[in-house]
Amino acid sequence: MIDRIKRLETLLLEEINTLVTKKAANGDLGGFVTITAVRVSKDLTAAKVFFSVFGSPEDRQKTQESLSLLRKEIGAQLRGRLHLKRIPSFTFEYDDTPEKASRVEAIFQVIEKEHENGK
Repeated sequence: MIDRIKRLETLLLEEINTLVTKKAANGDLGGFVTITAVRVSKDLTAAKVFFSVFGSPEDRQKTQESLSLLRKEIGAQLRGRLHLKRIPSFTFEYDDTPEKASRVEAIFQVIEKEHENGK
C-alpha cells in the first residue's frame, strides 16, 4: 500500500505541477510558484499539495488565494488527464522549507566568516 501511495504522490506532483505552471505562465498566479511535494492520506481520499513561491510575501498570499480558487478546476483537469477511479480531494499548503534552508545557509556563512577571522 505504501508503494501505491508513493506512486500516486509522484503522479499527482507531476500533473499538478504541469497544470500550475501553465496557470502561472498565463499570469493567473502571484509569484514564481513550484509544487514541491504531495502527501496523500493512507485511505487515498485526501492530499496536501505543498508549494513554494519565489517573490514577496504579497506574491505568496496572492498565489495561495489563487491556488485555492483554482482547486476545483485543477481537480477537474486531473480527472480528465488521469485514469483513476477517484482523485483525492486536495488542499494547497505553503512550503517554507526553501526559506528555512536559506536562513541556515546564511548562518553557516556567518560562522565561516567568524572562523576565518578568528584564525
